[in-house]
Amino acid sequence: MKIDSALADQTVVIVGGSSGVGLAIGRLASQAGARKVVLIGRSRDKLDSAAAAIGGANVDVAAADMVDSAALTDAIRSAGTIDHLVLTAVADEKKRIDAIAALTDAQMEGAIDKLRGFFFAARAAAPIMRERGSMIFTSGASALKPPARMSILAAVNASIVTLAHALAIELAPVRVNALTPGLVDTPIHQGEEREGIRRWAESELPARRFGQPSDLAHAALFLMTNAYVTGQNLVVDGGLVAR
Repeated sequence: MKIDSALADQTVVIVGGSSGVGLAIGRLASQAGARKVVLIGRSRDKLDSAAAAIGGANVDVAAADMVDSAALTDAIRSAGTIDHLVLTAVADEKKRIDAIAALTDAQMEGAIDKLRGFFFAARAAAPIMRERGSMIFTSGASALKPPARMSILAAVNASIVTLAHALAIELAPVRVNALTPGLVDTPIHQGEEREGIRRWAESELPARRFGQPSDLAHAALFLMTNAYVTGQNLVVDGGLVAR
């Protein structure tokens, strides 16, 4: 299958599409011939910039916070019939990392917002999914290898994988999969922190490099186009979990 026709005549909706992995998936979906790519996120300005970066008349945007159920439902259903729903939005992890005894109720609720938003999105999209379309739920490596001080994030990411597995049965023949990244060079990493991660990845990670949004985009395209893959968790982490 040629990449420029892999998604021909299909509609791809990406929640969290204004930057990072979501933007990379939007760009690749457009290149793969999608009839329509809809980017959803909280900031209209960031969405407009993302659409301009992708280019093409097939890119639409809709501003909505994924934890606002009504607004997110309106944004998703404005796309019409959907072939692929991709959920890449993330919680601000730095605000959710702490020892369990120090985590506040607000920090816990903020972490759970990711699961809440993914639930709202799946519920909104389910009635308008094309019969053999797909959903992709982006989790995180902490679901499989929980580090210290990330207990609530690890629990949320593991729940997202389980939600995807359960919906693969419930929504069949719509295919539902989880996509689990490791360390990826996105805007959540800045300055010295980013450089520290890059140096560590290049010396310690089995892949010997920092993951790129394009790595996850190609994995997402695989999940969208392989009609025999469902109920799976595709780990794209440079060997982080196996380390």
